Amino acid sequence: MADERILKRCSEGRNGNLILSPTEGFWSNCPTVEVNPEVSAYEFFDDFMFSNIGDVTSKWMLDNTNGTVAAGSGATYGLGGMAIFNTGATDEDWVNLKGWDSDNAGGPFKITANSGKKLWFESKFYLTAVGAVEVVAFYVGLMDGLTTEPMADATGERNMVDGLYFRTLSDASTELDFATTRNSTETEVKAAINTLVKGTFVRVGFYFDGANTVQAFINGVATSTVVNVSATTFPYDVGLCPYVGIKTTEAVNKIAVVDWVKCIQMR
Repeated sequence: MADERILKRCSEGRNGNLILSPTEGFWSNCPTVEVNPEVSAYEFFDDFMFSNIGDVTSKWMLDNTNGTVAAGSGATYGLGGMAIFNTGATDEDWVNLKGWDSDNAGGPFKITANSGKKLWFESKFYLTAVGAVEVVAFYVGLMDGLTTEPMADATGERNMVDGLYFRTLSDASTELDFATTRNSTETEVKAAINTLVKGTFVRVGFYFDGANTVQAFINGVATSTVVNVSATTFPYDVGLCPYVGIKTTEAVNKIAVVDWVKCIQMR
């Protein structure tokens, strides 16, 4: 029976651009872009294997106040590529990467109700300092291309016009929230959707079903947190870019280690 299921899956993949897609979990039924990019989907993916992060040849635009991002791997951070975000050691230092929007004009991903254009976003990361006394803000997700610094001073609260993202605030760095922002007004969809542990990787993601629903995932498992795309608080029909950013709200350097960022959307 297992072999029959695999054969059926492969047959479906040849017709639906699903070859090598997993049979279950977050990425199940996600198109494999390399099969036929013209008719299937488009993809942003970075495993941070190279050290040109933020350069003109990079996939990312870097914005910062004293903060830095560099590639790292090996004994310190593990095999494969990692992006090491350092905030800098001055109060309100920050750094973020914005993907695929070097001219601040817009973004390649857009979630529109009933468009049929399904979307998958996921990233894997950890913070080296979390806890009641560790005042650090961290954001990862999709945000508008005009955003330079996605987190405000002191509190770390949102500072973008539109976005769909996971974040920590400065007064609760162990608490990972899921939120949306539309026209500079934020809605906290789910507070404490996950509790972060210092130095422990977590995968966060969300899936748009192409109709009217975005669902949040933690470590590849669907949560009960669902967002209505048609809601006036959702950044519908707005071009969005992948973002990762971190900010310290004390004079202490804070570090985020990001293993990868991936977003795929149907054409």
